[in-house]
Formats: sequence, structure tokens, C-alpha cells
Amino acid sequence: MHGNHYREHIEKSEQMLKEMVKKVKITPTQGRLLFFRDHEIEALLVNVGEVFSHLNQLLEQTKFSTGYGDFLLVAEDFRFGLCIERTEYYYELSIWGL
Repeated sequence: MHGNHYREHIEKSEQMLKEMVKKVKITPTQGRLLFFRDHEIEALLVNVGEVFSHLNQLLEQTKFSTGYGDFLLVAEDFRFGLCIERTEYYYELSIWGL
């Protein structure tokens, strides 16, 4: 996802993520939400439906909305996933298992 500056990258990424969440028909009950904390990556066991219900708040809490870190949500067995990865010049969206 390209934009003119990092803020536009974030906005486009959040918009695309919200659109993809609306299209998901079947989700695993639980999954892992991965996010950066200082020099470590946290992997919280979460209810996937609740992640979708509270997506705006989670994007803020994980600091994705401010450009810090990637967004990764995967099923325990890795058969489902939503990932937005920051690269040097733009953001990349990866989705599998829908």
C-alpha cells in the first residue's frame, strides 16, 4: 500500500485491514496478536472476534496507528492470518486462510 508519506501508509493500511475484517466469513475462535514492545515481540492469546470488534482500540494500543510496528493476527495453527508489514517505502498486506 503506497502513499505520499508514512501517515498516508498507515491510514491506507488501517482502511484496508478494516475492509478485510468485514469480508472474513469464518474465523478461528482464538489466535495470537503479535506486537512489538521495546526490544521484544509479544504474542497474546486473543479471541479473534473480539479483535475484530475492538480493532480501532487495538491499533492504538499496539501503536500501529502511530507507525510503530506491524499488525499480525494469526490462528494458533497458522491456517488463518492477517498481516500488515512495514517495509522501507510502503506497507504490505498479507492474508491467508479466508
